[in-house]
Amino acid sequence: MATAQEVPLAGDAFEHAIEVPFADGTYQVDVAMEGGSGRASITSPTRLVVEGGRAVAAIEWSSPNYDYMIVADRRYLPTNDEGNSIFEIPVLALDEPFDVIGDTTAMSVPHEIDYQLTFDSTTIVRETGGEGGFAGKALPVLVAVCAAGAIAAVVLRRRSR
Repeated sequence: MATAQEVPLAGDAFEHAIEVPFADGTYQVDVAMEGGSGRASITSPTRLVVEGGRAVAAIEWSSPNYDYMIVADRRYLPTNDEGNSIFEIPVLALDEPFDVIGDTTAMSVPHEIDYQLTFDSTTIVRETGGEGGFAGKALPVLVAVCAAGAIAAVVLRRRSR
């Protein structure tokens, strides 16, 4: 087996991802994980980004101690510096498990642990902007502006009487 240093760092995760029958955009999908000791878990549903017809998932571990993942003979590093470890990895299959390796530093020495991930295509739903996008912020601002205008109109009517 190759050491982590012998496994090349991944470039663009979309390059190694499968083609999916979904329009480009951001989705949520249920993902199941098998393998390991059962102590670690991943967040599900997880964010799935489709670009150019290929899918990449943001895998968030239940621990900040994962320092890399190996997927399709490429090494992926975390995309965050604080909190639980998050990796953007290519989706290699839908509705059937595929192998990944997670390296954890939680034990006395780092350990590469084998897992299988299964993405359930029947659960894929498109995100609609949410809190991070314009659509998620525009409506509350519009409601606040309308409410302020209505209050001002009531105050002005009362004063003019």
